Amino acid sequence: MDPLEKALKGLEARTVEELLTRLAELQSLRARGEPVRLPQVTLHLRSGRELTGFLLELREDPRSGKAVVLHALSADARRAEPDAIFVRPEVIEAITVHDLPSLAQPPRELPPPPTRLELRRKLAQRRDSLAAALGTPLALEVDWDRLPPEPEALGALDALGSRAFGVLEELTRELLGLEALRTHVRELRLAVGSAAQVLREQESLLLVTTVGAAGWMSKEDLRGAIEKVL
Repeated sequence: MDPLEKALKGLEARTVEELLTRLAELQSLRARGEPVRLPQVTLHLRSGRELTGFLLELREDPRSGKAVVLHALSADARRAEPDAIFVRPEVIEAITVHDLPSLAQPPRELPPPPTRLELRRKLAQRRDSLAAALGTPLALEVDWDRLPPEPEALGALDALGSRAFGVLEELTRELLGLEALRTHVRELRLAVGSAAQVLREQESLLLVTTVGAAGWMSKEDLRGAIEKVL
């Protein structure tokens, strides 16, 4: 299946307002430092006019209502203009999202994802360091055979490992966190799936992330989810 067909099959039907909200969420994620790629969009207005650019914000004011803030592109859509356009959502009839397959890819400025061997070594080193901090044995399980084939999946797993071990190491420096981990966790399982989640099954802590960075948990959200299951 080529990237375009895969992207189209994975689409969910959304209203214009739902899509605007989702685009604004992507901008918020990027502002927080998440490696998401912002899509170029064209807003098709009721008047027949079309506006192309990158959605910056879905702004809401109690008095004046909602406004879409768009960073405009030039007429040939090749360069960004130093202009912001404010549009009322109710005059938008449709939205075109351009270059759909690229949304599942990380921004171009990011370094390439690690190889499997590099990632195996990195995760093993972090596991050993965490086990030493815990003072108890800790197994690490990664379902390499079920890892999605795209190269971005390795980058997603790398990001999950970095955040997970960062959170767990922070917890070992707190008395309650250290005792909870020593009591409830003997195995750490990392996986890439259709949705981010955190589960604990007996003494096994399962952390799942998505391929696309838009579905990743932030470090703060990941910590909160881990604390809930301990």
